[in-house]
Amino acid sequence: MVQVYLELSVLIALANQFDLFHKRTEEFLNFGKRLDVELASCKQAVEMDLAIGVAKRPLRVADALKILEAIETREIKLLSPHSRTLLSLVSEYSKETSLKIGDLLHYAGATLLNAEYLASWNKDDFNQRYEKIVNKVNRKKNLKTIKVGTPNMILEWLK
Repeated sequence: MVQVYLELSVLIALANQFDLFHKRTEEFLNFGKRLDVELASCKQAVEMDLAIGVAKRPLRVADALKILEAIETREIKLLSPHSRTLLSLVSEYSKETSLKIGDLLHYAGATLLNAEYLASWNKDDFNQRYEKIVNKVNRKKNLKTIKVGTPNMILEWLK
C-alpha cells in the first residue's frame, strides 16, 4: 500500500468547498481511494498549524473544526510519531534550510510516518529543491526518502 502524506494546504482545500483547489483535491482523494492509497498526516504538525491559525485569527475556529471534520470524514489518518524523534529530525533539517518549523514538521512527519509522497498545494515551501535537502538529511540518518509534489503531480506518478 502506498502512503501519501497530506500537508495542511491539501487539508484546507478539502475542507473548504470555495477553495481554488477543492475540486482537484476531492478528485485526488477519490482516485487515491480507488488505488487503495493510505492518506495520513502528522497529528503534531496539524494541531500546531491549526492552533497558530486560530491564534492569529480567532474567527477561524469554524475553519479549523471543518478541517478536523474533513480529516475524520475522509478517513485520513492523523498519526503521531514520537515527539522527541520528530523534533530531532526537524532540528537536523533546520541546519540545512531556513524553512519555518511548521513546514519542517510536515517534512519530518512524512518521513517518520514512512510516506512515499508528501502532497501540498504550497509550491513555495514544498518542492523539489526542499525535497533534495530533506532527503539528503534522511539518507545521512538512514531514513526513508520522500517524493514531494502537488496532488496533481502525485496523481500522475501513481498512474
